[in-house]
Amino acid sequence: MYIFWDNSNIHISGLEQVRPIVEPEAPRELYRTHFENLFKLVKRDRIVDCAYLSGSVPPPNDQLWDYLTRLNIKLQLLNKTADGKEQESVDMSLQAMMLRTAIDFPPSTMAIITGDGAGKQLGEGFLTDIKRIKEKFGWEIELYAWDASCNMKLKQYIIENGSYTRLEDYYDSITFIQKDRKGSEPYYRAVKPLT
Repeated sequence: MYIFWDNSNIHISGLEQVRPIVEPEAPRELYRTHFENLFKLVKRDRIVDCAYLSGSVPPPNDQLWDYLTRLNIKLQLLNKTADGKEQESVDMSLQAMMLRTAIDFPPSTMAIITGDGAGKQLGEGFLTDIKRIKEKFGWEIELYAWDASCNMKLKQYIIENGSYTRLEDYYDSITFIQKDRKGSEPYYRAVKPLT
């Protein structure tokens, strides 16, 4: 299996859309994604051929990317714009890796951690590329997304053609509040059993 992780989409959606509903008293600035537990949730007991995470270059003292490298996740880090915003090229770099993987390797499973479905009108974006990968190359597709922010067309396509996992069902294990709540050990109740 291959994992493709849209870090910004997952982290920002959890912070801005899920935390205020599930844990409104939690300080925004202390919210964190529990990367190891999210990786465990997606991986389960399967062998990961390769995992890619796309995101922005961290501040110089940030140890997060070193930690992810120790989990054997390949990082695609891109600079933010001058005003501190993330470039669209972050999504595009991850989508390019998905397409290269589909072309270069025999069909297997792609687990995609995002909820972003932008770009469909232009014939690009996660939804369009997932359709290409599924329909032209025969890959199995799994989507892990915050239901609160998942693009509805992307979600519907995956429900009909793959496996969809709501990350809200795992909020306590895949997030933590720094200095307050640790992420619990992940459990796998919502993940479809492997056949």
